[in-house]
Amino acid sequence: MTENRYARLRKLILATMILVPAIPFYIVMGIGYYYFTTSIENSTMASMRRIVEDHRQMIDTFFRERKSDLEFVAESYTFDNLADPIYLYKVFNLLQNKSAAFVDLGVFNEEGIHVTYQGPYKLIGRNYGDEDWFKEVMKQGYYISDIFLGYRRVPHFIIAITREEPGRKWVLRSTIDTQFFTHLVERVRIGKTGEAYILNERHSPDSTPIRRQSHGQRCGQCDWPGAPRGD
Repeated sequence: MTENRYARLRKLILATMILVPAIPFYIVMGIGYYYFTTSIENSTMASMRRIVEDHRQMIDTFFRERKSDLEFVAESYTFDNLADPIYLYKVFNLLQNKSAAFVDLGVFNEEGIHVTYQGPYKLIGRNYGDEDWFKEVMKQGYYISDIFLGYRRVPHFIIAITREEPGRKWVLRSTIDTQFFTHLVERVRIGKTGEAYILNERHSPDSTPIRRQSHGQRCGQCDWPGAPRGD
């Protein structure tokens, strides 16, 4: 009996010697793991915010510069100048020398008629007076659209501005190369599988990278709800 009692006591002491140090050890390990994972997550999020903010400023600068290019053209030339196809062709070449992002250039009168055009599509004579983008640019003075397909069935977006002359108000519009813009967005990437999107105010994707890890649709393959009509 005495030996059994001592054996049980030895087992109890041994178990106590193992458990007493183990409990705080596991507590410390758990706390350390929590703070480590939290620190990694916070560090990753901070890095992503910094990258996204840097690229947001770069993209904002891209939009401002393209808008400024069009404003410079509108301020430098009159409607009658740009209504001349030969004159518009020369101006468009100068614009493309400034930035390869410009795909075309068009002039519209106050009714929305496409008066002259330089680019790869046949758009002269089309009436855009009822299109949302035309109404917005006439109201605001400038308009930058979401990416949409339009008559072309090719994903693109436009920048348009207005200019007023005595007794006349007209619109200068240019299409921006979607691939050129996509390359800007695609640079926002974390690791090999990270993807970047720009969402419009309706939270619809406004651009998608060319290389997709998720194998989803590209913007050019679908019409987003609320996308502008027309070309």
